[in-house]
Amino acid sequence: MKRRSRDRRTRLNRADQAISHLENIIIDSSLDIDIRNSAAEDIFRTCMRHNRTIPESVKSLICRGCKGILIPGETARVRIRNRIRITTCLTCSRERRLPLYPGVLN
Repeated sequence: MKRRSRDRRTRLNRADQAISHLENIIIDSSLDIDIRNSAAEDIFRTCMRHNRTIPESVKSLICRGCKGILIPGETARVRIRNRIRITTCLTCSRERRLPLYPGVLN
């Protein structure tokens, strides 16, 4: 029997659809935090597997250490110091430092 060939374009389209669906789950605040954490892990894994970038809308909501969701005040602490936003995950204590105004230099 002939082995079925895999269509790269179809696989990447399905991956993009899955990523957008998981993105909607992460953003939806009415869902339980466990479901959102699971979606954050899945979106990270899917993007790595299919060589896709994590969408900018959820990139700042996912901890790079524990792959959990970062909700300011619940699972993350956000501080601003010297025009740098410091987001600390309360689960794994990993910090993420981003400039508050990326285009403006000191």
